[in-house]
Amino acid sequence: EKSNRSSPQTQQQLNDDERSISMMTEGIAILINNNDDHSPPHLVTPLQVTTILLQSIRITAVDYLMNNLKGSKIQAPGTHSNDVHTSSSSSSSTHQLTPVEAFGYAAVRALNDSLGELGQNIWLIPSQDGQGEKDCDPLSTIAQAVQELNPSHVVVDVCLLDRHQSRASKLREKLQSMNDGNAKNNTSIVVEVMDDGLLIPFDKVPKALGRSRQGGRALRWSTFLSNAMKMQKKHVGKPIWSLSTLPPPLRNLDEIISTSSLPRIESFPSWAKQLLMDWGVISEDEAILRASVSSSTTKIESTSSSSLTEKGSRDTKLSPYLRWGVISPQRAAKAGVRMRDLLWRDWSHVSYALLGPLQRGDAVLEFMDNSCRSHNKLNVTEEELFNLWCVGNTGSELVDSGMRQLWKEGWMPRRIRLLAAACLVEGLGIDWRLGRDWFEHTLIDHDQAINEAMWQNAGLCGVDPFYSGIAWETPPNGQGEEEYVEQWSNDEQLVWPSSLKPYSTREPPLEITDRAESQREVLRAKGIYKVARSIGNVGVRVAWEGLSYNNSKTSVKEGEVMGTGLVPVHELRI
Repeated sequence: EKSNRSSPQTQQQLNDDERSISMMTEGIAILINNNDDHSPPHLVTPLQVTTILLQSIRITAVDYLMNNLKGSKIQAPGTHSNDVHTSSSSSSSTHQLTPVEAFGYAAVRALNDSLGELGQNIWLIPSQDGQGEKDCDPLSTIAQAVQELNPSHVVVDVCLLDRHQSRASKLREKLQSMNDGNAKNNTSIVVEVMDDGLLIPFDKVPKALGRSRQGGRALRWSTFLSNAMKMQKKHVGKPIWSLSTLPPPLRNLDEIISTSSLPRIESFPSWAKQLLMDWGVISEDEAILRASVSSSTTKIESTSSSSLTEKGSRDTKLSPYLRWGVISPQRAAKAGVRMRDLLWRDWSHVSYALLGPLQRGDAVLEFMDNSCRSHNKLNVTEEELFNLWCVGNTGSELVDSGMRQLWKEGWMPRRIRLLAAACLVEGLGIDWRLGRDWFEHTLIDHDQAINEAMWQNAGLCGVDPFYSGIAWETPPNGQGEEEYVEQWSNDEQLVWPSSLKPYSTREPPLEITDRAESQREVLRAKGIYKVARSIGNVGVRVAWEGLSYNNSKTSVKEGEVMGTGLVPVHELRI
C-alpha cells in the first residue's frame, strides 16, 4: 500500500492530487501514487490485499470511458448537442469528451507508461452490461469484480471533493445485497482512505479557518491565507517521496475477471488530438519544468509574468497538471510556484468540501442570488447575448480575446477569466450558472471546486465575492495586453460549432460595452457591491460538527450556511 498502517481498517489521509491508481499483484495490493506525497517509500505486504479503483481518476469501466469519446455533455443555449467539441459519430444520448477529460486520459496514459517501466500497468474493468454511460453502473461492476476475485480487503480511494458521496458505504451495501441468498458469501473488508490533495495537511484546516464566536467555522479567505502562510513558514506540511520499484503484476488476471487496456490518444476526436498536440508534453517532468519556469522543451516562455497575471504569479499553464495529479502542490511549491496561488486552490477545495450548497451547485448566499440579473433592454435576446459571449464577440477586446483562447486552447489567464465572468454576469446580466457550465465544458484545467467557487463569486452569491465592479470593458493597456489581443482577435483558424458560427462574425451591439458603467452604477445604487465586499470582509459562517450554534433561531444542518459575520442567515438582506 501507499502508506504504512497498523490495521487495514484504519482510515488514512492520502493526497488527492496524485490520483492514486490501483493494481492487482500476486498476493499484494499496491495503491500507487503517481508522484510524491507523504508516505514512507516501502510497501505493506499482508496475506492478500487487493485494491480496486473506485473513483480516483473516474475510470471504472472501459465501456463508459470509450463512450466519453463521443456524444454530448452540456447543451448551451442555441447549440445542438452533436456539434460542440464532438466527432461526427456523436449522439445526444451519450457523454461527450471535454478538454479536461482529454488531458486527464493523456495523463493516465503517461502514468501507465511510467508504471510499464517498472513492470506494472493499470487494469481497466469493463462494465458488465456494455450499454454506455446511461446504463453503466460502476459500483455494480466493481462489486462483481470483488465477488470474483474474493480479496481479503478492498481499499476505496476517495478524495476531499467526493467524500460526501459515501462510496465505500455504498460498496459495502452492494456487496451485502449480493451476498444475500448466495451460498458462497464474499468476506472482503471494505476500507476507505481519504486523499485530501491539499498543500497543508487536512487536519490543520480547522486551525487555518479559525473559529467563529457566533458558532460554526468562518470561511474567510484573508484569515485562511494568513494562518496557512504561517503554517508553511513553520514547515507544517507534507514530505515528498518517490517510488522506484514495484512487485510483479498478478499473473493470469484475465482468467479471473475481464480486463481491458487503456484507449489510445489516436482514437480521440480530431479536435482533442489537436488540442493535446498544441498543449505539449504531458508528463511529470514537464510539470516540474513548468513549475520551475526554466524549461527548453515547454511551450511557455520563461518570462511568463505580464499585466495579465497578478504580481508575483506566472502563467505557466501548470493548472491541468495540478488538476490531474501529474504534479503535487508540495512539489509545485518546492519548484517555486507562488504559495498564495496554491493556497487559493486549497481554499477552494476546503470550501467545496465543507459547504453543501457548493456541492449541490446552489448559491451559497441565496439572498444574493440573481442580484446582478437585469431586464434586457437591448435588441437581442439573452440567448443571443450568451452566444456572443461564448464566441468572444462582445466588443470588449480583452474579454473577446480570452474567450477565443478558451475555445482554442482550453485555457486563459486568471485575470481574463475574472473579466470574462464580470462581463457575463454584471455586464450582460446573465445567470452565472451558464458561465459556470460553459467553462466546465471548455476548460482544460476544469476543477469542480474552483470553477463552482469562482462563478458563484462572480455572481456575488459565493463565499468570497471580492472581485465585484471590475471594469471588464477597459481596453488593453500596455504592450503585454496589446500583444495578447493582437494574437487572439484575428485568429481565423478557430472552428466553431454550426450553431455558434453565425455569432462569431456578427457585429456585437455597441450598447454592450457602452452601458457597462451604467450597469455598475445600478448595482452600486442598490447596495449590491457594498454587501458583496462586506461578505468578503467578515466571511461566511458554516455549521460544523461539534461546534455550538449561538444566536441561531433556526436549526442549521452541518455544512449549511449559518450567516455572515454577526448576522444569522435568516436575517440576511440586501
